[in-house]
Amino acid sequence: MLKLNGILRNLSRRHLPIVVCRDFSAKTDEQLTKISSRQKTWLETQERYKNYQNVIYSSYLETQEEHMSYGLKRSLVNKIKRDRRRLQNEAKLNSLSTGSEIPNDWMEEYEHYSGPLDENKEVKNKMGTADATIPSSNVPCNGCGAHLHCNHHTRPGFLPVEIFKGRTTKELKTIICQRCHFLKHYNIALDIEVTPESYVETISRIKSEFALAIVIVDLLDFPSSIWPGMHEVLGPKRPIFVVGNKVDLLPRDSNGYLDHVKQCLKDEIVKTGIDRLNIKHVSLISAKTGYGIEELITQLQKIWAYKGDVYLVGCTNVGKSSLFNILLNSDYSRPQVSDLIPKATTCPWPGTTLQMLKFPIYRPSEIRIFQRFKRLQSEKFAKAEMAKLRLEKARKTGNFENVVPMGTIGRTYVENNAVEVADPFSMGEGTQPITSLNEKSKEFQQARWLYDTPGVMHPDQITNLLTPKELMELQPQRMISPRAYRLKPGMSLFVAGLARLDFIGSNSQELEWIQTFLFASFNLPTLIARTDGAEEVYEKYLNTPLMHVPKIIEGEKRPCTWPGLQCHPEEFKIKGYILKPKINELNCSADITLSSVGWVGLRIPVDTECTFKAWTPGAKGIYCRNLSLIPYAERLIGKKIRNSLAYNTSKPFIFKK
Repeated sequence: MLKLNGILRNLSRRHLPIVVCRDFSAKTDEQLTKISSRQKTWLETQERYKNYQNVIYSSYLETQEEHMSYGLKRSLVNKIKRDRRRLQNEAKLNSLSTGSEIPNDWMEEYEHYSGPLDENKEVKNKMGTADATIPSSNVPCNGCGAHLHCNHHTRPGFLPVEIFKGRTTKELKTIICQRCHFLKHYNIALDIEVTPESYVETISRIKSEFALAIVIVDLLDFPSSIWPGMHEVLGPKRPIFVVGNKVDLLPRDSNGYLDHVKQCLKDEIVKTGIDRLNIKHVSLISAKTGYGIEELITQLQKIWAYKGDVYLVGCTNVGKSSLFNILLNSDYSRPQVSDLIPKATTCPWPGTTLQMLKFPIYRPSEIRIFQRFKRLQSEKFAKAEMAKLRLEKARKTGNFENVVPMGTIGRTYVENNAVEVADPFSMGEGTQPITSLNEKSKEFQQARWLYDTPGVMHPDQITNLLTPKELMELQPQRMISPRAYRLKPGMSLFVAGLARLDFIGSNSQELEWIQTFLFASFNLPTLIARTDGAEEVYEKYLNTPLMHVPKIIEGEKRPCTWPGLQCHPEEFKIKGYILKPKINELNCSADITLSSVGWVGLRIPVDTECTFKAWTPGAKGIYCRNLSLIPYAERLIGKKIRNSLAYNTSKPFIFKK
């Protein structure tokens, strides 16, 4: 994080022009007059890093006043308001507690807590007592779907015997398990023993059913969020909806960027073995802002209608449970059951849903469909005007929040004139309130259901290697603004301690450097080093502020031992081309994905071939996307920072005709 306030205080006290000390002790005055200004700039850059061997650029050091370049200081002064706002938002995000202590009285928050069971009426185990002699129930947890029990702490669906013992089936239907309780109230993820094979076994039931599969993909992490065995589980003739989530985090580089993202997503899905003819629709949504949800519901009712059940499938942490909760309170769910089915537990940790959750799908009549159409049409004009105002505000303020795709989810089929029931607490004749859904009733015997399935851990994801606090830093919380750098042959770009990209060389002797665009969380520091000394730099600066993720502390419990970085066995040879000849603008030729960390866009001159190598833990999640996801990333950056390899971040791109 930039120490902006202190820097600006020091500058304001001096009231003097900012001058960077230039000490070229290795060069005489006569030699300095003969070299070009570009060479002087390069020597000045090296002077600032003379105490860091093989390091050419570090985003952390560039934010320290003693190492900051002249250009960056000037840009900070000119953009003080915007930077302060961004830093305040980042400080709020970094202050989120992911390691809160569990209080001793947490069990008292349950309605049916019966108190400690020992003679002294004291809880000996703060996590609660397990009793393997008490049989498990058949009641699923309202948060994750696992069957509730009190047999063992590490099994999904565990409840302490102080809460579980003596509860009726009706009471258990209103309770969530211990793990969901900690996720919901304390943001703490407990370790449980669930194998990837059990996930696959749970969702394999779809293979023998006539049902629609909604394949959800994380747009910031594909193809590593597209499970490679998906087509085998779904079957060769399975109708599929492809839904790309987290579109609100993608930057806008052109007016038609959403159509381009859809094409990239569809191509990657086809590469996994799914037949292109089976893909009935491709949607881009944001489960966070609500964008695209109404259009998805419209297409579901139009294309699939009420032919069979619907399954939400995908890898861990792609947003299945978030989409389940949204659809539960939309026109896709029966209006009378949305209050009877509790929402699924959602959190940043992967693998939250452990068993299937479901709700009955609503089958609207033609008049109901027409009513929904009228509602959407009446809201269309207001949404268009609001979007126009937000874009105008973005042009003036440069605030990324004003260009984030937004949407609202309404309800058309809610009964306004509900029949008033008698007060169950009155002295006269009352009515027992309905608190849970009876699936065996006649009303639901022929119903179609939407299922939220467990997530499958992709073998290329590295999230299982990180702690909860590191996962919070890995995942962007706002629209990504690309960080641009000039890479020369023989340079390596590090993304914290999680990934590395080497620029080996090119087939052109005239090529001095290329532009690279990093799409990753701003919480991850970057570092550029000489490739021949990159391994030494990694060993020296890992677990330091220059590469603070992962943060390895002695005695800290980690999911597993940190394996370091391994090189992908293949070199990537990428050739530059023009995506749209009519525009005649040089675009990114390809993306190299770095597992769950992000990706790097490469802007290579036309007909020039460059060679790269990529490194991640276990060489996981390294792919080359020949069609860049954000091809015109150069529109999203500012000018190059003087005496640096980096570029300024710019305002959100607003295309003007």
